[in-house]
Amino acid sequence: MKAYIGLFLITALAACAGNTSHESQHQGDSSMAVAPEEVQYDTALVANRRDPVCRMPIKAGIYDTAHYQGAVLGFCSSACKDSFLLKPSAYTLVMK
Repeated sequence: MKAYIGLFLITALAACAGNTSHESQHQGDSSMAVAPEEVQYDTALVANRRDPVCRMPIKAGIYDTAHYQGAVLGFCSSACKDSFLLKPSAYTLVMK
């Protein structure tokens, strides 16, 4: 069981680490729809100070959000949000 938890944490951290630049990948046509990873949210709009999955400070950038227990949470990537939503009780929230 510990091996599965360790593997899950490594996968979650790798997903966040690979997404640290948060730069636009689009070139050319500016009329293209904005992908979720390209939208950056205001940190004042969320209840947490750190991404609950990878522990990255949200001041570094919020690229996805989710509603959880009446609060809006910010995440550094969709991968971290998806990991959190699978089992929220596995993560500790650092609220403002």
